[in-house]
Amino acid sequence: MADERRRIYYTKAQTSEGLVTDGKEWMFTDNTEYIGQYHRYTTGEVFSEPSFIKGKSRKLIPYIDLSEIRIASGDISLNSELNSEYNVVKNIDVPKSVNLNPTTITPTVDDFKNGYVLRYFAFKVNDEQLVELDNPSYKKVGTENGMDKILWRKFEMKWKIVGPEHDVLNIRGDIEESGIIDTNMRTVAMLSETYPPLMDYIVDYREFSKF
Repeated sequence: MADERRRIYYTKAQTSEGLVTDGKEWMFTDNTEYIGQYHRYTTGEVFSEPSFIKGKSRKLIPYIDLSEIRIASGDISLNSELNSEYNVVKNIDVPKSVNLNPTTITPTVDDFKNGYVLRYFAFKVNDEQLVELDNPSYKKVGTENGMDKILWRKFEMKWKIVGPEHDVLNIRGDIEESGIIDTNMRTVAMLSETYPPLMDYIVDYREFSKF
């Protein structure tokens, strides 16, 4: 049975269609890996098929290699009735997992020369918790001294900190110089398709900036 979307209607601006995965990226909620065309929405929802087909498109969730999941006593036996990666993760006693305290970066002189800084995040797949980290903590994710690699997915975000506040357009309406706020809004909108909490986490698109 196909899954339902959160909304009845989505605009073209809210939909990315005709995307393709070769594997190790998405899977169905019954933990079956998905390979082929898919589409996604700005709400964070991802479905099979190049565009939504009622009765055929199925919900996709981030891929997890279940063979890598281990518990202290050895391999875990997965119950075939578990119907999502979240149910699997919730029932795992992951050893040596450390919850690092949220921290933020401090831009350096070189960052301001480059015009941007890298911000680091970890996303918890079972409850969609989002944590911002500094670089040393970010590097620990997936190690014995950091957050567990099964529960947490880490990602970087290129954050513009130098330039005009908004895009500068030429007479043709093309962007002549990217603005801090507009650039960072575009970056957050793109990443929030995979990590939905990011849209709520970021409230100041001028943070750290000089313009």
